[in-house]
Amino acid sequence: MPYRNPERKRQWEREHRETRNAIRRMQRLHARSGHVFQKTAPDPCSDQNPRGTWKTILGWAIGIGVVLLAAIAGTDPPPSLQAQR
Repeated sequence: MPYRNPERKRQWEREHRETRNAIRRMQRLHARSGHVFQKTAPDPCSDQNPRGTWKTILGWAIGIGVVLLAAIAGTDPPPSLQAQR
């Protein structure tokens, strides 16, 4: 990335030298211990809850409720199932 003012770039590098060196030391330390040090962006999906769970639970509850209501009311099964008896 080209800088418009090279003197400002040198000044920034002087001001942030300790921070950059500390990061490099940590990277070397992790490399020696066998750990991989990567600067990666956090996964935006990992901290989100699954979106469809409450809909699934509600669907199961309604389905079971309908079946129980039909069993209590004593409705006859469809004709295709009655022929199998």
